[in-house]
Amino acid sequence: MEDQVAFIEKWDPFSAKKLRALLEKKPALIEEANVYGERYTNRQFQISLDQILRREMTRSRICECLAEQEKPVRVIARELDMPPDVVLKHIVELRRRSLVVVDHIEDRKIPYYRYTAPGGSS
Repeated sequence: MEDQVAFIEKWDPFSAKKLRALLEKKPALIEEANVYGERYTNRQFQISLDQILRREMTRSRICECLAEQEKPVRVIARELDMPPDVVLKHIVELRRRSLVVVDHIEDRKIPYYRYTAPGGSS
């Protein structure tokens, strides 16, 4: 798991920081009740963590793909063997985080995206 968090950190340090904070809270979430009086079981925590890790790993793989060269969604999807609609959903979130930007638009309709390192440098 640390290898995954380290990979995520390379592309999105803020998300990796949040993941590490969540991992530090694991004992409290399992052993103590939250503000609503609920407790996670170890299995519930792991299921939630696995979903978050999978999502952030996918986003980091997209960033890695775009760091090499700007690409449209269909090319990213093909290279990562993912459905284009799933890639686009992740691109939307990565754009919200300012990790991915539109580099240019070809044929007046096909956006090419590129990775922008945290802090604004590419």
